Amino acid sequence: MQSTQSYYPKQISFPKGQRVLLTNNIYNKNFFKPKSTAEAKVIAAKKHSESEKRRRMRINSQYTTLRAILPDLIKMDKASVLGETVRKVRELKKALTEVEAACHCGDRRDECVLPGGVDKLSVEQCEGEKGGLVKATFSCEDRLGLISDMTRALSCVKGRVVRAEMVTVGGRSKNALWVQGLGGGNEGVVALKRALKVVIDRPVLPRNII
Repeated sequence: MQSTQSYYPKQISFPKGQRVLLTNNIYNKNFFKPKSTAEAKVIAAKKHSESEKRRRMRINSQYTTLRAILPDLIKMDKASVLGETVRKVRELKKALTEVEAACHCGDRRDECVLPGGVDKLSVEQCEGEKGGLVKATFSCEDRLGLISDMTRALSCVKGRVVRAEMVTVGGRSKNALWVQGLGGGNEGVVALKRALKVVIDRPVLPRNII
Protein backbone atom coordinates (compact mmCIF):
# COMPACT_ATOMS: atom_id res chain seq x y z
CA MET A 1 0.00 0.00 0.00
CA GLN A 2 1.38 3.36 -1.04
CA SER A 3 2.12 5.92 1.61
CA THR A 4 0.08 9.06 1.88
CA GLN A 5 2.96 11.24 0.84
CA SER A 6 3.10 9.61 -2.65
CA TYR A 7 -0.20 11.31 -3.60
CA TYR A 8 1.27 14.76 -3.10
CA PRO A 9 4.44 16.50 -4.24
CA LYS A 10 7.38 15.73 -2.03
CA GLN A 11 7.98 19.39 -1.29
CA ILE A 12 4.53 19.66 0.39
CA SER A 13 4.46 18.58 4.02
CA PHE A 14 1.46 18.18 6.33
CA PRO A 15 1.18 18.16 10.09
CA LYS A 16 0.92 14.69 11.57
CA GLY A 17 -2.78 14.96 12.56
CA GLN A 18 -3.83 16.33 9.15
CA ARG A 19 -1.97 13.51 7.41
CA VAL A 20 -4.05 10.91 9.28
CA LEU A 21 -7.28 12.72 8.34
CA LEU A 22 -6.36 12.74 4.67
CA THR A 23 -5.55 9.03 4.83
CA ASN A 24 -8.98 8.26 6.31
CA ASN A 25 -10.74 10.29 3.63
CA ILE A 26 -8.94 8.40 0.88
CA TYR A 27 -9.82 5.06 2.55
CA ASN A 28 -13.49 5.97 2.83
CA LYS A 29 -13.72 7.03 -0.79
CA ASN A 30 -12.17 3.78 -1.98
CA PHE A 31 -14.03 1.28 0.23
CA PHE A 32 -17.36 2.94 1.17
CA LYS A 33 -18.78 4.02 -2.13
CA PRO A 34 -22.48 5.09 -2.19
CA LYS A 35 -24.81 2.19 -2.95
CA SER A 36 -26.65 2.18 -6.24
CA THR A 37 -30.42 2.68 -6.42
CA ALA A 38 -30.95 -0.99 -7.25
CA GLU A 39 -28.93 -2.11 -4.22
CA ALA A 40 -30.87 0.27 -1.95
CA LYS A 41 -34.17 -1.15 -3.22
CA VAL A 42 -33.03 -4.71 -2.58
CA ILE A 43 -31.99 -3.85 0.98
CA ALA A 44 -35.29 -2.01 1.65
CA ALA A 45 -37.29 -4.95 0.29
CA LYS A 46 -35.37 -7.37 2.50
CA LYS A 47 -36.00 -5.24 5.60
CA HIS A 48 -39.70 -4.99 4.75
CA SER A 49 -39.91 -8.77 4.28
CA GLU A 50 -38.26 -9.42 7.65
CA SER A 51 -40.56 -6.90 9.36
CA GLU A 52 -43.63 -8.51 7.78
CA LYS A 53 -42.42 -11.95 8.88
CA ARG A 54 -42.07 -10.78 12.50
CA ARG A 55 -45.53 -9.18 12.36
CA ARG A 56 -47.12 -12.43 11.13
CA MET A 57 -45.34 -14.38 13.86
CA ARG A 58 -46.79 -12.05 16.51
CA ILE A 59 -50.30 -12.40 15.06
CA ASN A 60 -50.04 -16.19 14.89
CA SER A 61 -48.84 -16.24 18.50
CA GLN A 62 -51.89 -14.23 19.55
CA TYR A 63 -54.19 -16.62 17.68
CA THR A 64 -52.53 -19.54 19.47
CA THR A 65 -53.22 -17.85 22.82
CA LEU A 66 -56.87 -17.25 21.90
CA ARG A 67 -57.31 -20.88 20.83
CA ALA A 68 -55.99 -21.97 24.23
CA ILE A 69 -58.22 -19.74 26.40
CA LEU A 70 -61.53 -19.76 24.52
CA PRO A 71 -63.66 -22.46 26.19
CA ASP A 72 -66.30 -23.07 23.51
CA LEU A 73 -64.09 -23.00 20.42
CA ILE A 74 -64.91 -25.72 17.88
CA LYS A 75 -63.29 -24.59 14.62
CA MET A 76 -59.65 -23.54 14.75
CA ASP A 77 -59.42 -21.33 11.64
CA LYS A 78 -58.70 -17.64 12.15
CA ALA A 79 -62.17 -16.45 11.13
CA SER A 80 -63.82 -18.76 13.69
CA VAL A 81 -61.36 -17.71 16.38
CA LEU A 82 -62.09 -14.02 15.76
CA GLY A 83 -65.84 -14.63 15.72
CA GLU A 84 -65.76 -16.55 19.00
CA THR A 85 -63.54 -13.88 20.56
CA VAL A 86 -66.02 -11.14 19.66
CA ARG A 87 -68.90 -13.22 21.01
CA LYS A 88 -67.06 -13.90 24.28
CA VAL A 89 -66.17 -10.23 24.77
CA ARG A 90 -69.81 -9.23 24.28
CA GLU A 91 -70.87 -11.91 26.75
CA LEU A 92 -68.40 -10.63 29.35
CA LYS A 93 -69.53 -7.03 28.81
CA LYS A 94 -73.12 -8.11 29.36
CA ALA A 95 -72.17 -9.95 32.56
CA LEU A 96 -70.30 -6.86 33.78
CA THR A 97 -73.35 -4.71 33.10
CA GLU A 98 -75.52 -7.09 35.13
CA VAL A 99 -73.06 -7.00 38.05
CA GLU A 100 -72.99 -3.20 37.96
CA ALA A 101 -76.78 -3.10 37.84
CA ALA A 102 -76.94 -5.35 40.90
CA CYS A 103 -74.78 -2.86 42.77
CA HIS A 104 -76.91 0.07 41.69
CA CYS A 105 -79.34 1.55 44.14
CA GLY A 106 -80.91 4.91 43.44
CA ASP A 107 -78.25 7.26 42.07
CA ARG A 108 -75.39 5.53 43.85
CA ARG A 109 -73.10 2.85 42.44
CA ASP A 110 -70.75 0.76 44.54
CA GLU A 111 -67.16 1.06 43.40
CA CYS A 112 -66.28 -2.60 43.84
CA VAL A 113 -68.19 -5.85 44.42
CA LEU A 114 -65.24 -7.43 46.26
CA PRO A 115 -64.78 -7.10 50.02
CA GLY A 116 -62.32 -4.46 51.16
CA GLY A 117 -59.89 -4.61 54.04
CA VAL A 118 -61.89 -2.23 56.23
CA ASP A 119 -65.26 -2.91 57.87
CA LYS A 120 -67.92 -0.80 56.17
CA LEU A 121 -71.69 -0.51 56.45
CA SER A 122 -74.14 1.31 54.20
CA VAL A 123 -77.94 1.25 54.46
CA GLU A 124 -80.12 3.29 52.12
CA GLN A 125 -83.55 3.36 50.57
CA CYS A 126 -83.84 2.44 46.91
CA GLU A 127 -85.61 5.24 45.11
CA GLY A 128 -88.37 4.36 42.70
CA GLU A 129 -88.95 0.94 44.25
CA LYS A 130 -92.35 -0.06 45.58
CA GLY A 131 -92.77 -1.57 49.03
CA GLY A 132 -90.05 0.49 50.72
CA LEU A 133 -87.09 -1.51 49.43
CA VAL A 134 -83.89 -0.90 51.38
CA LYS A 135 -80.40 -1.98 50.36
CA ALA A 136 -77.83 -2.81 53.03
CA THR A 137 -74.20 -3.37 52.05
CA PHE A 138 -71.45 -4.24 54.49
CA SER A 139 -67.95 -5.74 54.58
CA CYS A 140 -66.49 -7.59 57.55
CA GLU A 141 -64.35 -10.54 58.57
CA ASP A 142 -65.74 -13.86 57.40
CA ARG A 143 -66.56 -16.18 60.29
CA LEU A 144 -68.70 -19.11 61.35
CA GLY A 145 -72.23 -18.08 62.16
CA LEU A 146 -72.16 -14.87 60.12
CA ILE A 147 -75.30 -15.78 58.19
CA SER A 148 -77.10 -16.76 61.39
CA ASP A 149 -76.18 -13.41 62.93
CA MET A 150 -77.54 -11.59 59.89
CA THR A 151 -80.78 -13.58 60.06
CA ARG A 152 -81.29 -12.69 63.72
CA ALA A 153 -80.56 -9.03 63.03
CA LEU A 154 -83.18 -8.95 60.28
CA SER A 155 -85.71 -10.69 62.53
CA CYS A 156 -85.22 -8.01 65.18
CA VAL A 157 -86.28 -5.27 62.75
CA LYS A 158 -88.95 -7.47 61.12
CA GLY A 159 -87.30 -7.17 57.73
CA ARG A 160 -87.78 -9.60 54.87
CA VAL A 161 -84.90 -10.27 52.50
CA VAL A 162 -86.00 -10.34 48.86
CA ARG A 163 -82.51 -10.65 47.45
CA ALA A 164 -79.07 -11.36 48.88
CA GLU A 165 -75.52 -11.53 47.53
CA MET A 166 -72.34 -12.59 49.30
CA VAL A 167 -68.73 -12.53 48.12
CA THR A 168 -65.95 -14.03 50.26
CA VAL A 169 -62.29 -13.53 49.36
CA GLY A 170 -59.22 -14.01 51.54
CA GLY A 171 -61.11 -14.24 54.83
CA ARG A 172 -63.17 -11.13 54.11
CA SER A 173 -66.87 -11.09 53.27
CA LYS A 174 -68.97 -8.51 51.43
CA ASN A 175 -72.74 -8.82 51.67
CA ALA A 176 -75.56 -7.01 49.92
CA LEU A 177 -79.13 -7.40 51.22
CA TRP A 178 -82.31 -6.01 49.69
CA VAL A 179 -84.83 -5.79 52.51
CA GLN A 180 -88.54 -5.01 52.62
CA GLY A 181 -91.04 -4.67 55.45
CA LEU A 182 -89.18 -2.11 57.54
CA GLY A 183 -92.06 0.33 57.45
CA GLY A 184 -92.12 3.83 56.09
CA GLY A 185 -89.88 6.69 57.05
CA ASN A 186 -86.30 6.68 58.22
CA GLU A 187 -86.82 4.74 61.46
CA GLY A 188 -86.65 1.33 59.79
CA VAL A 189 -83.42 2.24 58.00
CA VAL A 190 -81.83 3.42 61.25
CA ALA A 191 -82.96 0.27 63.09
CA LEU A 192 -81.55 -2.02 60.38
CA LYS A 193 -78.26 -0.16 60.35
CA ARG A 194 -77.96 -0.46 64.13
CA ALA A 195 -78.72 -4.19 64.05
CA LEU A 196 -76.19 -4.90 61.29
CA LYS A 197 -73.51 -2.85 63.03
CA VAL A 198 -73.77 -5.24 65.98
CA VAL A 199 -73.12 -8.10 63.54
CA ILE A 200 -70.09 -6.37 62.04
CA ASP A 201 -68.58 -5.38 65.38
CA ARG A 202 -68.85 -8.86 66.84
CA PRO A 203 -65.29 -10.16 67.50
CA VAL A 204 -64.03 -13.10 65.48
CA LEU A 205 -63.20 -15.98 67.81
CA PRO A 206 -60.72 -18.76 66.99
CA ARG A 207 -62.39 -21.80 65.46
CA ASN A 208 -61.22 -24.13 68.25
CA ILE A 209 -63.04 -21.94 70.78
CA ILE A 210 -66.22 -21.88 68.70
